[in-house]
Amino acid sequence: SQDMLDKEQTSYDDLTEYIAGGGSAIIPVIPGDYLHDTKEQIDHALGVEGEFGTSMNVYHSGPSAVALNIHYDAYPVIVLQLQGQKEWIIQNDNFGQNVNDITDWRNVTLTAGDLLYIPKGVHHAATGDPEHGSTHATIGLP
Repeated sequence: SQDMLDKEQTSYDDLTEYIAGGGSAIIPVIPGDYLHDTKEQIDHALGVEGEFGTSMNVYHSGPSAVALNIHYDAYPVIVLQLQGQKEWIIQNDNFGQNVNDITDWRNVTLTAGDLLYIPKGVHHAATGDPEHGSTHATIGLP
């Protein structure tokens, strides 16, 4: 589900019910978040601090949830599967072309602890485990 929740009116119980019903929450890591120190350590290790640093999001998804439909990012992305598993489809031909021109897709299953690198401009999408929720983090590289 890609319904938008009103953060000012959504309770923890509402969010839990939404995710259990197949929804996804995309949580950007921003200053003040408990993961922001980790983001800054990654930035420092890559030598890309400040406004030219990485971006980081955490995706918490319910059973069979698709947080984002097939898309590509304008920067390379590292995916870290934190909990559960997700099935990914990743473009495997016709790079730089319209999504409708892609004829070959690679299927990849990530489980907790797995890393995946997706180059800039490569179409992809992920679907959560049909029986359980899952969580992954993405690190957008500059």
